[in-house]
Amino acid sequence: MKKTTHKSIYLLLVFTLFLQLTGCASKENELYGHYASSDNVVNTDIGEYVIGKTSALLTENKLCYISSDELVEDENIKCKAALLIDVTNNRLIQGQDIYKKIYPASLTKLLTAYVVLKNGNMEEEYTIKQDNCGIYEAGAQLIGFKKGDVVKVSDLLYCLLVYSGNDSAVALADYISGGEDKFCELMNEEAKKLGLSGTHFTNSHGLHDTEHYTTAYDMYILLNKCMENEMFRKVSQTVDYEFSIRHENGEYTNKSLSTTNRFKKGLCEVPEGLTILGGKTGNTLAAGPCLIQYFSDSDGNEYIAAIFGAENIPVLYEKMTYLMNKVNKSASTDATDNDNKDNKADE
Repeated sequence: MKKTTHKSIYLLLVFTLFLQLTGCASKENELYGHYASSDNVVNTDIGEYVIGKTSALLTENKLCYISSDELVEDENIKCKAALLIDVTNNRLIQGQDIYKKIYPASLTKLLTAYVVLKNGNMEEEYTIKQDNCGIYEAGAQLIGFKKGDVVKVSDLLYCLLVYSGNDSAVALADYISGGEDKFCELMNEEAKKLGLSGTHFTNSHGLHDTEHYTTAYDMYILLNKCMENEMFRKVSQTVDYEFSIRHENGEYTNKSLSTTNRFKKGLCEVPEGLTILGGKTGNTLAAGPCLIQYFSDSDGNEYIAAIFGAENIPVLYEKMTYLMNKVNKSASTDATDNDNKDNKADE
């Protein structure tokens, strides 16, 4: 009787292990259920990344479905990943390696902002618990908060998106969830709900961690969703910002911030006829310089463009300029095609 019991337990353990290894017992391997009806599977270093033309999530949010067959590299855009999507007309203009694993650097802060805007109160105040909110990594972008400083949540959001302050990210995470660990759980839960099936975050700021990753396509979905929020749009378009910090001794210090985006600063020329409406910069040694932007053309059509892992920052903006200029070329091509159709109709 004992031998039979032991044998049954052994078989049960083997069967359970098989389910775990094959993913049959894992809800994670269902890619959060959003792509269950999908008809396209892309094998990447993340695993099976599933996209679907008939996905309810894609249809509901009017997202651009992109088959891997549509991805064609442009020799002028050599980087880890790139995309240009016509949001208004829901079509791909340029895409390469958009389903591959990349490190997002400070583009992470888009999801941080999304979670904060969904769960926080912009009028509340937060008291800083540690100098620099416990971030001491060399080269990390910091506002320079001191223990005991009191800051409005809305000001922390500006610090996060305009200046890309890593300490402000930690402060917001603590404000929402009482700590980074709990906040990251919330971030990943929201990522699942949004359908970011190639994303896993381990912090609120984007400083490098090998288990902190995403894909270019996921970042497109995320920025597209963020831009639905009026407050996000307002903050994301800000070039210069001033706010006050109340210190532990009751005194105040005024702080001025400027955007990290060279286009918005006027350091790089925005392509003719285009207007930048939002986005985020990012840069770590592992990720390389990154930039994702939401912009419009003179006809009011809106687009998302992204470059991940450029060689350096000047090259990043050169590649982004080249990518954004494809909008004007695409519009010219469409106009020519329409003229040809009209001429044929006249004949």
